[in-house]
Amino acid sequence: MNEDLLTTENIESELSEIAKRNFVDVYFLNMKSSTPDVAIPKDNTVVMNPNFTTKVSPKYRLAHELSHVLYGDPDAQSVYYFSEYGKRGEERLAHRNAIRMLMSIEMPTSVNTFMEYYSVPSWLEKDVDRTFREFLYLE
Repeated sequence: MNEDLLTTENIESELSEIAKRNFVDVYFLNMKSSTPDVAIPKDNTVVMNPNFTTKVSPKYRLAHELSHVLYGDPDAQSVYYFSEYGKRGEERLAHRNAIRMLMSIEMPTSVNTFMEYYSVPSWLEKDVDRTFREFLYLE
């Protein structure tokens, strides 16, 4: 991604706008480093912990949690805790929708650029590649 085209603040601003347009409350609370970010779909709420210890970028994590609220099944689970290792069901869906959301904000120049910029877990590379190709086809 070209940092000159869209700054980190702009990506965060776009994610905040998506939340605002969809009436999702996003709170940033400083908690213990072991406490993950949380999505509460029935309350349209996301709680981000800036201190959470993970290699995954905060922008990706926010997109992931927003995806639980916007596109997930509110009856499947009442609270979702961020995990870069969640590979099944609702977690996989939130990862895929986070990738899509971020690529819709700014199309990366390559799959590797996206993976590195957002520190996306390597096991999601096929999903990133699939979405990247789909977006290229649509352009």
